Amino acid sequence: MAKTVKVGDRVELLFINDTWTKLQKGDKGTVCKIDNDGDSLIWIDWDNGEYLALLEGIDKFKVVKE
Repeated sequence: MAKTVKVGDRVELLFINDTWTKLQKGDKGTVCKIDNDGDSLIWIDWDNGEYLALLEGIDKFKVVKE
């Protein structure tokens, strides 16, 4: 995932393996940081106000054009 997305991209959530978040399929946000140390974390500033990373290989999203 991190190879196909870059800081500033808009993304739409397809799946997240986190029961504590309020994020749902279809939520959108903006990539603000990519952390490639160990597990690849893609940090998203979500439109609902959350700041939460997606974990490469577990969580799913797609880049959207807006």
